[in-house]
Amino acid sequence: MNKLLTSLALIFVLSSFTTRTELLETNYIKEIPFNFDYGVPIIKALINDIEYNFLFDTGMPTVLSESISNELNLKSIRDIMGMDVNGNKKQESYVIVNEIIVGGISFKKIETLTTDLSAGFEIGCLNLDGVIGNNLIKNAIWEIDYEKKVIRLTDNIDNFQIPESADIIKFKTNEKKGYYSPNINVKVNKKKRKGVKFDTGSTGGIKLPLDFYSNVLDINKSVEYYGKASTAIYGKGQNKKYVDSKVNSIEIGDLQLQNQIVTFDENFPTIGNKFFKNFKIIISYDENNIYMIKQKEYSNTVLENFGFQTGIIDQKAFVALVYKNSNAEKKGVQLGDEIVSVNDLNFSELISKDACNILFNNPIKEMDSMNILFSRNGNKQSLQLEKETLIN
Repeated sequence: MNKLLTSLALIFVLSSFTTRTELLETNYIKEIPFNFDYGVPIIKALINDIEYNFLFDTGMPTVLSESISNELNLKSIRDIMGMDVNGNKKQESYVIVNEIIVGGISFKKIETLTTDLSAGFEIGCLNLDGVIGNNLIKNAIWEIDYEKKVIRLTDNIDNFQIPESADIIKFKTNEKKGYYSPNINVKVNKKKRKGVKFDTGSTGGIKLPLDFYSNVLDINKSVEYYGKASTAIYGKGQNKKYVDSKVNSIEIGDLQLQNQIVTFDENFPTIGNKFFKNFKIIISYDENNIYMIKQKEYSNTVLENFGFQTGIIDQKAFVALVYKNSNAEKKGVQLGDEIVSVNDLNFSELISKDACNILFNNPIKEMDSMNILFSRNGNKQSLQLEKETLIN
């Protein structure tokens, strides 16, 4: 699933983003539970005493769904052309939300983007009413505890216990242009890539640009694949090339990793929750520091699958990605093939019952072998496939 829902991130091409936030409380520490069922932190927040579902997303500004904006009778203060990480564009509007209460803390006069959060199937599955974004996040200090699934916020970093063993990552923002997403540096095999987005709205791991791949020396093992993997707020991207590679070393601030798999693609470089969920994370805009407190070992050293990955369109499962030189590709599996059944599982019936669950918790991932029935242009064919180790 982490290939199919990488981020909600937007890039604003016609306008900068400003904020006029006021806090009504000081010397506080609060705690909010979050839902992590779909690989991103979703919290509750209040507007006009009504509780809504918000994605906690350092990679985006604050967002409110168009339907709720209309219910609240919020008026547009300006328009922009929004563009997501896949290059899809849409005309959008900003409004001012007088108050958003997060964890009991009141954030005032939040400039907020309005958009349709139910237009795309994958994003719609998250059942979001909005996004708590970086122009609000920057006004407090946040601790994301993935082990306990709670987010804590404070105005005094001394309220958080930061062990000496914590790794520190410095970040930058482009505040002059009104962009508050934390951008960090990542070194792969000692080669630096600047401007990697620290993105809690991404389900992915460490993803760097494809053109950076050619600059990285001493790649141990790589596998190439192709298809429509990335879903952002305005929909899927075009068919693209992707490379997963096991690299000798990764440096992210003080963090040092060895022999881990990195994804290289044509999208914006990000680090997401597949990596973050192994840590307790503290984000301080006061210091421009991110503190990483290890909760369990991060390990992304083996790539195993059936040579393809799936997506869902129009209540049908289809082949969204194909790995080059895999047995699936050699046996003729193609992008867009509909998956009718796998072993004794009828995918049409499963999707009709709960398409979102199939998207995020595909039973194929737990299988070691499969007899799969495909349909292509109305013609059905069956294949026997075994799970392959593509990188070890």
